[in-house]
Amino acid sequence: MAMRETVRSLRAYFVLSALLTLLFDARALTVNYQGLFTVATAIAIIGIGFSLAFLYVGFSLPGLLTTSVGPVVTLLYVSTGWVVFVFVIGLLAGIAPFAVITLVLSLLILWYLLKNVRRLAAEAHVPSSAAVSSNVNQT
Repeated sequence: MAMRETVRSLRAYFVLSALLTLLFDARALTVNYQGLFTVATAIAIIGIGFSLAFLYVGFSLPGLLTTSVGPVVTLLYVSTGWVVFVFVIGLLAGIAPFAVITLVLSLLILWYLLKNVRRLAAEAHVPSSAAVSSNVNQT
C-alpha cells in the first residue's frame, strides 16, 4: 500500500521548503546586494516573497483546504512558473549544470505538493460516513 500524505505532513513540507528557500534567498540577497539593485537582487527579493507565502500556507493549510484551496493551487502554479523563469535567466547568464538538478527537484516537489493539495482538498469536501449516517437517521 502506498504512503499517503496527511494534512500534517503536507504542512511540514510547505514550512520546511519555505524555511530552506528563505534561508537560501536571504543569503543570496546579502551576497548580491552591494548598493545597486541588480537582477540577482530582484530574484532574491521575489524568492523571499514566495518563501513567506509558502510559510503562510504551511501554517494555514487545514483551513485553506476546506475554505479556499484555489489560492494555494495558484501559488503552486505561479511558483512553478517562477522556478522555470529563474532557470531560464540563469541559462542566459551561463549557470553551472547544478542548476538543472535544482530545476528538476523543484519541479518535482511542486508537482508533489500540487497533487496532494488537490487530493486533500477533495477529501475535505467529501462528508464522512458518520456525518452522512447521522443526517439519514435524523430524517
